[in-house]
Amino acid sequence: VTATAVGVPPPKGVYSIPAREPNAFAAGVRGNTAVAVTQGLLDTLSERELKAVLAHEMGHLKHKDVGRNMHVAIVVAGLGGLTHAGLELMRAARAQNVAARRRAGAQRSAGRAGAANGDDAHESSSEPIMGLGAAMCVAGLSTQAVAHALRLGASRAAELEADRAAAEAFGADSVINALTKVSQRAAVHDDLRSSALGASMAHVMISNRPSAADVAFASRSRRAQDKADSTLQRGLGRRWLGRAAQMLSTHPSLEVRVAALRAIN
Repeated sequence: VTATAVGVPPPKGVYSIPAREPNAFAAGVRGNTAVAVTQGLLDTLSERELKAVLAHEMGHLKHKDVGRNMHVAIVVAGLGGLTHAGLELMRAARAQNVAARRRAGAQRSAGRAGAANGDDAHESSSEPIMGLGAAMCVAGLSTQAVAHALRLGASRAAELEADRAAAEAFGADSVINALTKVSQRAAVHDDLRSSALGASMAHVMISNRPSAADVAFASRSRRAQDKADSTLQRGLGRRWLGRAAQMLSTHPSLEVRVAALRAIN
């Protein structure tokens, strides 16, 4: 029913993870897909809120976010290879210089003329290699940083789009209530994200380590949240540190997500 409401084929499987932390994620590509939810999520949400979370995850499948994340990860890994190659070139050039100095020292000890000139000539010949390696390192690190920033931005946008898909299927209030409950309980229980496997998958979960600001926002009354939404939409009170932290996050803040969902209504 949930898949039909979102407009995607049903996933091959829906799995329950024995963790108290309320969370969910989707995985798979090209029809071989699955959605997983934790026992904590099942215990925390109402039936309609649970459907909204499942719709959010199926929204990711609809927009092919899982496949895109895989492609971006491959690109970032490739750019890391450029940096690694640059480091290897620099190491090779440095090793050649060390070997040349040792040979020159041995030649001077033996009283052979021209050793110092040969040493200088060899160091000069290795300078282009050292420069190329340094340039490759700078290029690799710079492009990796840009790619990572783009990936984070795309991830935040994908979360908002998945929220919208869920809201269109089961109503914005259901999604807001689910996100609020998840943020509150996830601040207490993090047994999924704290595991090695969970940490590697945290960026694709519906909640990735809610911040103190998220928890504080979740505890506010509806009226207080509406006032915060109005302030956010007018562009007032935007703390620079908070905005900078958001740039380094895979998920929008709860305040931003709630504001976007209420704008749908």
